[in-house]
Amino acid sequence: MNNLKQCSLGVICILGIMFVDRYLFIETIADPENMIWIESGSYVMGSDKGMPDEFPPHEVNLTGFWIDKYEVTNQEFQEFVTNTGYVTFSETIEDSLVFKSPEQNQTRRLGPLDWWNLVTNADWRRPQGPEDSIDGKADHPVVHVTFDDALAYCDWITKELPTEAQFEFAARGGRDQEIYSWGNEPLHRNQAITNNWQGSFPIENKVSDGYRTTAPVGSFPSNDYGLFDITGNVWEWVSDWYHPRYYEMSSANNPQGVKMEDSIDPAEPGLAKRSIRGGSFLCSDNYCTGFRVSARMPADPNSSTNHTGFRCVRNLSRLTHVIHQ
Repeated sequence: MNNLKQCSLGVICILGIMFVDRYLFIETIADPENMIWIESGSYVMGSDKGMPDEFPPHEVNLTGFWIDKYEVTNQEFQEFVTNTGYVTFSETIEDSLVFKSPEQNQTRRLGPLDWWNLVTNADWRRPQGPEDSIDGKADHPVVHVTFDDALAYCDWITKELPTEAQFEFAARGGRDQEIYSWGNEPLHRNQAITNNWQGSFPIENKVSDGYRTTAPVGSFPSNDYGLFDITGNVWEWVSDWYHPRYYEMSSANNPQGVKMEDSIDPAEPGLAKRSIRGGSFLCSDNYCTGFRVSARMPADPNSSTNHTGFRCVRNLSRLTHVIHQ
């Protein structure tokens, strides 16, 4: 009888140790460096004051998740490349898209083809082209990354790309139905509160925020959740396939976007596109205003530019997978 009791107590003790070990392990994973925990909750996603693809505003419920405090930097991406030998798409095809302001004496209406240039040997190591480098820019966000490049990094570091719903929830910082990550007031017009274009895009950039292109991550104030550059600096890849009317059919609980075959961009209806979020140093009041928290943009997942980067999230489902490996 005593042996049976001892055996039972031993099993309970082992289970207790396993529980404690697992609990401690979860706590270690649950507080990763430079990530912010976003509590489960609901919010109104979209806007009735923005672009048509932000309509209708609708309530979304999300499970809690961790999100990177900063955009992924050149230094972090370099570590990934050093450890894996990864080669980005732009390095493989030996070109990428770089913004160049058109001549000021233009009399005709300008469009994206006037300011986007396919530059030979532009890539994440040389953002502006072959004469450029990232020396002294280790803390700038990595750019010239395609969707698959961003996904490869996230996989390597045991994270994921955020969904559109996660990104907007985090960007709002608890400011439900407000325009910007800092509130409703257009503070960017007279304060250096985000890295955006000051002046008349694409001709005149006054650079009153101090940065003509990317800024070191964390150069501007965080939102109320402690996230930096969640709007402005660079557009960021998210996991959803883009659809301009997705909000009319979106799930209310942890929406994931449409299927690839249902993705459509009215400007290029034959090409499935991913969504990008957050706006960039090229966003201005007279053009895309992508630094509004509800702003969305379709992007070819195989494209790379000098104003698109990413940040990662870590979901509870991913943690469960890690724990059981």
